[in-house]
Amino acid sequence: MSALKEKWRLPDDIRHGKPARVTKPARASRPAGGRKQARPRSRPFRQGLILGVCIGMTAALLVGVAAFLLTPPRAATPAVAEQETATDKGRAAEPQAAISIVSEHLGDLQVRIEARVSSPGSYDPITKGQVVAYTDMVAMPKAHKQGPIVMAEISGKPGVYEAMTNVPMAGEYNVVVEVKQPMASTANQRLEVGTVPAK
Repeated sequence: MSALKEKWRLPDDIRHGKPARVTKPARASRPAGGRKQARPRSRPFRQGLILGVCIGMTAALLVGVAAFLLTPPRAATPAVAEQETATDKGRAAEPQAAISIVSEHLGDLQVRIEARVSSPGSYDPITKGQVVAYTDMVAMPKAHKQGPIVMAEISGKPGVYEAMTNVPMAGEYNVVVEVKQPMASTANQRLEVGTVPAK
């Protein structure tokens, strides 16, 4: 019975009217070092740096565009232009030989080219000239081009030059005769080369 009374006995503080002691909660332990964590500071320096770089690049771009628009373009060098004009005038002033071409297909893709070369105005035959010929297929330019083919002056016919050549296939050809000396000139003629056998 005494044990039961002991179990249900109120604490002395409550029985005698004394207030109970209030225990304070334990304080949280401080981090090592004993200092409070630093708050994240605002970053005005970094923001100012980025703003300054953007403003500088914009200003540089504006200066470059203004310089491009305001700078006048340079004109061509007068000396070069005058030299080219003088060369063109010199070429136009040189007399050109008159060329008359007669070309024919002899058969088996063999072509004879004859050219009568004379001086302009008087039409006197030009002898001992340097004359060459070229053949080129019209349907396939430069694919079957031949030349320069040296043309020889026919004995007994002053100013008449002749050459023989073979073309690679039948078709229409452009025959070009060029006089290199003494008077530079060029002339051309079209020739149809068929599959006619040799005579």
